[in-house]
Amino acid sequence: MENLDAKIDVLVREKLFSLIQENSVRFKKINIRQTKNNNKNSIEHLDELVTSYERLLRSMPLELMNIEHTIRLKFLAPLEEERKIRILSSINQEMELILEQMVTKFQNLYKVKRCEEDFNVRMEKTRLRCKENVDKQMEKLVQKLQTQLAASKSISPAQLEEKYGIDQEALNQLHLVKVLQDINSIFDGLKNKGTDEVILNTVHEAIIERVKIGKVLEKMLPPAHKVAARKEWRMRVAKESVRLKEMILSIYTLAGQIQNPKEQRNYDVINKNWDRIEETFGDVPEDQAEIVMSKIKPYYHLLKSQNQ
Repeated sequence: MENLDAKIDVLVREKLFSLIQENSVRFKKINIRQTKNNNKNSIEHLDELVTSYERLLRSMPLELMNIEHTIRLKFLAPLEEERKIRILSSINQEMELILEQMVTKFQNLYKVKRCEEDFNVRMEKTRLRCKENVDKQMEKLVQKLQTQLAASKSISPAQLEEKYGIDQEALNQLHLVKVLQDINSIFDGLKNKGTDEVILNTVHEAIIERVKIGKVLEKMLPPAHKVAARKEWRMRVAKESVRLKEMILSIYTLAGQIQNPKEQRNYDVINKNWDRIEETFGDVPEDQAEIVMSKIKPYYHLLKSQNQ
């Protein structure tokens, strides 16, 4: 969970930087426009700049908590109380820094215009709204996650790693988390509708066997002094990862077809994806390829037999 929190923190920092950059761009555009209109440092000019900062402050809680929501839902990870406190503390701290920047940047300018008191009142109201907004967005985040995680029947990335032997980092890099979650969900639904469970289980076994091929390849690291051989080895490992992904994506497409009524299935799509699966074994030893293919063929034959 700590690793997940750390990954979320990185994305949050990137998003925060992006929001601040957006505000800087707005700020420059306002300055250029007001200067052209001979309104530089007018009350209207200052108010517009302050409004830009207020827009930044309003968007921060929503945008940053959306990242927390998206990642936690993807990994089926609940929001613990300790994490919740950290999020609130972090966002409030960032917002307070921005509020302090606003005071430093604008207070004296408003003072020159004899509007310092109005500015101070506005800042106090802004500070209160920020606090209320953070609490409101956190409440929404907690409620959404609780509801969606309770309703979700997806297998978690940790469970996917245990089931298929693909570590979570690789699952993310290959964008296979959602695909494998959907395959499992579709297969569970098919089993409930009477589809042969043995056939569906062998498809999972095929993926596991294909993963083993890649792991064997990963262990074949040439000695450090064989630079060319190492380069070729890295290319083979990367290529096998892509082929694994292609095979799983085709299995996913076939899973979508088997859900359709027989008369609505696209058998051209079924045949093309079967061909793609076979093509992924182009440079895999024949005996290893046959082990995997023998476990997928019943799945393909099930789809084909229902076309007769």
